[in-house]
Amino acid sequence: MIAIDSTPLIHLSKIGRLDILENCSLITTESVRGEVIIEGKVGASMFKQFFKRVEVVKLSERHIDIASSIAKSEGVHQADAELLLLAKRKKCTLLTNDRALVLLARSMGLKVWWVTTLILNLTNTGRLSKEEGKYILDDLIMSGMRIETGVYIRIQREIEIIGR
Repeated sequence: MIAIDSTPLIHLSKIGRLDILENCSLITTESVRGEVIIEGKVGASMFKQFFKRVEVVKLSERHIDIASSIAKSEGVHQADAELLLLAKRKKCTLLTNDRALVLLARSMGLKVWWVTTLILNLTNTGRLSKEEGKYILDDLIMSGMRIETGVYIRIQREIEIIGR
């Protein structure tokens, strides 16, 4: 199971590739859903449809209070802290592109994937072809997702050696 943050959803929706998450078991919080479904904004209806196949969890007041404390002490957003607690409680992989959230999650012993990790894993398992994985990566960068040049080169090389 993958606990999904808003940043991967926003980036993948920008390039019209939310479909790569179709066969993934996804879970998130109401706060994350609220970050991406904004009435009157472009894509709201698409996200409403997408969230029909995502388990959206309503956290208890106690967990929301704990998340608030984490958000204040660690300098992350409330929605991120809530998702972090959910991922920890459900023992699932956290999918995000938020560096602060990645660092905090790893410090708590959680398994974390960047969007690029997702693409590599889908390519490695054959759910995406090498070419499709490369195109998605390029499209994400062209749509504004930031990635260091060295990381981009390493991912391209990893995709290229898959299946050899």
